[in-house]
Amino acid sequence: MLINEVTVGADNGSHGNAHVTNAKRSAISVPTKICTHNKGFTLIEVLVVLIIISIITAIAVLAFGQFGRGRREKIIVQQFTRTITAAQQQAILTPMVLGLAITPDGYQFYQFHASLKKSSEWVLLRNDVMSNSTAFRSVFNVNVKSIATFSLSKQDKKTPAILFLPSGYVTPFTLELKGGKNVFHIDVKNNGAVKIRG
Repeated sequence: MLINEVTVGADNGSHGNAHVTNAKRSAISVPTKICTHNKGFTLIEVLVVLIIISIITAIAVLAFGQFGRGRREKIIVQQFTRTITAAQQQAILTPMVLGLAITPDGYQFYQFHASLKKSSEWVLLRNDVMSNSTAFRSVFNVNVKSIATFSLSKQDKKTPAILFLPSGYVTPFTLELKGGKNVFHIDVKNNGAVKIRG
């Protein structure tokens, strides 16, 4: 390797003239071989890792899938019980007579419309945010066990069986909801108290 060396001659009378000399010096030899090992992952390695993660995720979803269904069932039951309380409060505050019809798919609220000119009738609740006609669909098998002072065999489809009166009275009833993981029994008392068993 050829290295240029610069020397400044201050002592030899050259008055600061710089001399450039070529000198051959031995230097440490640097290998000229190019490093072929890159520090990174190949596409195949990344794909293998992604496939392994996918398999583990699929197994976890299958293992914990029923846990999610049980949680969903509990949420639907809690929402239904809160709706019972809200309907009782709305009947007291508005004041109006509300009716509740429970179907295999969900539940619908009605209000009793009294008229002097026409016959009185049940109509769908206006501005209804409480009804959920698909709440139980594909989640529960619904069975109304009992409704106080009401014959289940003679139920008229147009007349709600469960009443909410302005006095705070609620028609007592028992509802059984059979889900994939749980069976819930919902007991509603005449004062609107709701008890969940299951």
